[in-house]
Amino acid sequence: MDIEQKLIEWIKDFVEQPNPKLGNWAPCPYARAARQNNQIEIVKGKNALTDFETIDLDSKEVWIFYYPVEQYTGSEFEQITQELNNTLMKQDIVVLEDHPDLLDTVNGVRMNFDQASLLIIQKLSLLNKASDKLKDKGYYDHWSEDEVDSVVTWRYK
Repeated sequence: MDIEQKLIEWIKDFVEQPNPKLGNWAPCPYARAARQNNQIEIVKGKNALTDFETIDLDSKEVWIFYYPVEQYTGSEFEQITQELNNTLMKQDIVVLEDHPDLLDTVNGVRMNFDQASLLIIQKLSLLNKASDKLKDKGYYDHWSEDEVDSVVTWRYK
């Protein structure tokens, strides 16, 4: 099974599934609909600093670029993401990263994919609007303040 297939399986088997430690919310409550409506584009990345130039956020809601884990260290990947967001957030685009060396947990649930490094690119305004709806419904009630800050709050600044 190649990385793209593993990523799709991870989305189906983990990201879309309700989790008791998350108040029976799925890690991403919007993932199933986005996948079923063909709104996720998965692409093998070449250069994390420039791959975003190839996307059309009007054609797909979510773009996921994947890279071999060994291509970037966790700190390099985090720095690349910060550089991209410094520029792209002004253009209503946000980049989220997932790297096996950058442990991402919410209420004890490990959120990382682990099979590759991921850049997840979306329209900032749509992501924040979706987050606002989830907040109103209690989605973040099982998250610590630090977890909310590291995943959500920074995007509103």
